[in-house]
Amino acid sequence: MSQAIYTYDELDEILRGDGHGGYVGVSAIDGLVASVVAGPVHLESHEWLPQVLAGVFPVTIEGTPEHRVVQTVLNRRKEVAEILSRRPETYLPMFMHDDGRVVIEDWTIGFMLGVGLKANAWIPLFASEARSMLAPILSANPLGRNLLPDVSDAEIDRIKTTAHFFIADAVVALHAMCSEKHKRRRPTKHPAGRRRH
Repeated sequence: MSQAIYTYDELDEILRGDGHGGYVGVSAIDGLVASVVAGPVHLESHEWLPQVLAGVFPVTIEGTPEHRVVQTVLNRRKEVAEILSRRPETYLPMFMHDDGRVVIEDWTIGFMLGVGLKANAWIPLFASEARSMLAPILSANPLGRNLLPDVSDAEIDRIKTTAHFFIADAVVALHAMCSEKHKRRRPTKHPAGRRRH
């Protein structure tokens, strides 16, 4: 019986393939997942999964390679949600490495894809103190850099040089901030028959 999911290395090799399939690699998927899980708005899988799979939401049959791909991506979403909710200090983004250099650009592309899916929900964050909190992510992405209009190019470049050390903290802080806002919006339920005095 075949495994239900791939390893992340296997998934990266399958998706990236010859580089001409329109799919994104695991690092970009992980950035997308981070924005979906930590961001200010809930997204169903059919809203963000097509960003991973060449713009389509596949109809999959259990046991097929396509089904395993989807299940592996959904597994990472579940994993990140559990980590950020229960043990945020252990969260680590999946960055690419090239000859010993940490490559964060792919990850930030995925993150910004997630932002773009519900851009209006992110506008209040980028107009608040959260913008500086997200600067490590924004600094490594052309669209993100545009969201730092009050920061000089030289300063953005400086932030980018060490961004790989701080992106995890930015995601954790974003999740905590957005989770707290969701909690405040949720109406308080009181037991039937009781009144507050």
